[in-house]
Amino acid sequence: MHYEFPLVFFTVLTQLAVGMAVFAAFGMLRPADKAVSTAPGQAAGVGPFGGKEWYVVAGAALLGLAASMLHLAQPWRAATALTNMGGSWLSREGLVFGLFAALACLCCFKPSRLLCALTAVAGLAGIIMQGMTYAVISMPAISNGVPMLLFALTSLSLGAAFAQNRVGVLRVFLGMLMAVLLIVPCVWASGGTIMQATAHAWLASPLFWGGLALLGAAFGLTYAARQRACALGLLVLCAVLLSRIVFFKDTIHTATGLGLPY
Repeated sequence: MHYEFPLVFFTVLTQLAVGMAVFAAFGMLRPADKAVSTAPGQAAGVGPFGGKEWYVVAGAALLGLAASMLHLAQPWRAATALTNMGGSWLSREGLVFGLFAALACLCCFKPSRLLCALTAVAGLAGIIMQGMTYAVISMPAISNGVPMLLFALTSLSLGAAFAQNRVGVLRVFLGMLMAVLLIVPCVWASGGTIMQATAHAWLASPLFWGGLALLGAAFGLTYAARQRACALGLLVLCAVLLSRIVFFKDTIHTATGLGLPY
C-alpha cells in the first residue's frame, strides 16, 4: 500500500486554492456581499486572511504544483509531462493548473474583476482535468465520475470554509461531501470483486472514519454562534487530508493479488 503523499498534497492544495479563488471572485463580482452581517469577532468586509486571500490562493497553488513534482522519478524533467496534450489528461491538468497559478499570482497585484473571474474559471477547469486524470481504468471503483465529484465538493467545501460569511453554503457542501463519502463505498460493495475490495478497504480504514468525524465536527461547528472561518477551514482541511490519503492508499488496483489466484 502506498500513501502517495505528493499526490495527496498536490490535489488537496490545488483544490483549496481553486475553492478560495471561486469564492474570492464571487465576492468581487458581488460587492453587495460586503454588507452582510459578520460573525462575532470578525471585521465587516474583511475575510479571515485580512483581504489577502489571493496571496493564499497563489501560495497554495504553487505549493501544490511543487508537491506534484515529488511524485515524478525525475522532478527536474517535470516540463516533459506537458508534452502530450493531445492524449494525456495528466498533461492537460499540469498546463491548466500552471495557468491557474500564474493568474492567481497576477491577482495578488492587480485583482480586477475580469482577472479574478478568469482565474476562478481556470481553477474549475483544472478540477475537471484532475477528475479525469485520476479516473484510472485499472481502478474500477474510481474509473468513473467519482473522483471529479469528490474533488469538486472538496474544493467548494474548503473554499467556503475559509471564506467570509459563507457558513450556510459551507453547511450544504459539507453535507453533500459526507453523503458522497458514505454512499459511494456502499455502492461499490454491490459491484465486482475489485470494487468490493475497495469498499471494504475504505470502510475498514480508521483514516476514512477519522476524516468523516472531522467533517461532522465542522458541520456541527457551523451552528456555533462564535465560529471562525480559520478554525472551520483548518478542521475541513484536516478532514480532507485524511480522506484523500484513503483515496490514494485504499483504492484497489486490478493488479492487486496478481499471481495469487486463491
